[in-house]
Amino acid sequence: MGASEKIRWKRMVNEIRFLHNEKELIEQINEEASVEFQEHYVKFAAQKGVDIKQLNKQHEERIQEIYNTNTPKISSEKFSDIEEPTPGALVVCNTPSEPETEYGEMQDNTEVHDSFNKLFKRLALKLHPDKITGAVTIEQGMENLRLFQEAKEALDKRKYFVLLDLAEKYGISQSRNYKQQIRWMKKECEQLEVKIAKQKDTYNYIFANCETDEQKDNLIRKFIYQLFGIQVQ
Repeated sequence: MGASEKIRWKRMVNEIRFLHNEKELIEQINEEASVEFQEHYVKFAAQKGVDIKQLNKQHEERIQEIYNTNTPKISSEKFSDIEEPTPGALVVCNTPSEPETEYGEMQDNTEVHDSFNKLFKRLALKLHPDKITGAVTIEQGMENLRLFQEAKEALDKRKYFVLLDLAEKYGISQSRNYKQQIRWMKKECEQLEVKIAKQKDTYNYIFANCETDEQKDNLIRKFIYQLFGIQVQ
């Protein structure tokens, strides 16, 4: 591997690590903001005389069309006066779809995963309690088990940078299909960027970034109009 190619590979590893972390942080923001959004929504509707419960019944089909079936629901226990509270994570505007996967990319996916699966097995020899030879302390055994579980989760979720970090820590060599890894990481980064854009385009995320009650109220007005077609002053 040439010096320039090694730098490109390292840069892509850093980029994909950053995007995974960014996606997790934004998802956490959305999850925490969902309850705050719902509380403000219910309070605003009550102040403006908007009957959310009745509107939900009247526009049930429209709500089903707008919401993705995978959109997380907010617990109805906190808002018992509303049947099936509306989740805040509604997409505000259209965002680009995830890039399509072509045959060549599918082959890269398979071969890159296979190479990291082999790396995981080499890590398991260092970390799994059943594979370790020689005496280890209880603390070291627990730490090894934690790292093994972390590595297994990273493999399942294609967070291969975690495996690379562990391999470097334990001096374990990895497959040298760097060009293929770079191609795969580029495509993976594109997909992560689309997913991040979608998460940032939700009412929850926008609400979390509102600095004033006026901004929050205006966002709720937009939400109600998109959901029910009603202009609220």
